Amino acid sequence: MKQQLLFITSIFLVCISQFTNAQNTSNAYLVRSTIGVSGSSESITVNNKQYIVQQSIGQLSVIGTFKNSAYTFRQGFIQPPILSAKIRIEETNIQALIYPNPFEKSITISFKERVKEPLLIYVYDMLGRVIYNGEREATQKTTINLNYLSSGLYVIHIKTGEKKFKANLIKQ
Repeated sequence: MKQQLLFITSIFLVCISQFTNAQNTSNAYLVRSTIGVSGSSESITVNNKQYIVQQSIGQLSVIGTFKNSAYTFRQGFIQPPILSAKIRIEETNIQALIYPNPFEKSITISFKERVKEPLLIYVYDMLGRVIYNGEREATQKTTINLNYLSSGLYVIHIKTGEKKFKANLIKQ
């Protein structure tokens, strides 16, 4: 019994000493700051290397990158300090027609341009859950049976190679 009490007491003392060390403000690796609505940034130097620590809580804003001749501005969630490239939308989108929409049992997807690579098809519910995923051979027209879905609004996302298509679906 005394050995158990001694063991528990020693573990308690070790924990207290670690907690006290964690609260020590003289540590070079510990940076204290407060976070405002816009977050905060702190620059620290360790072993002659400079690091920037950024933190944020619940940013509610439009996300975007804006450039002029001398500066790049990023708005929204904290973004990594990397160079951003402009995406050419006309090269990444594939045009398709989905019918009928609203549908009762199945949908037909017809592509307006030649499909050369396999189709990856995902259907999501409004909570973001994948409720259908399938892979089809490269084809200009395909039909998907979604009879098992309940009435509601869904999102379909189709990918073929580097091209993508996204649309809303309504199940009656």
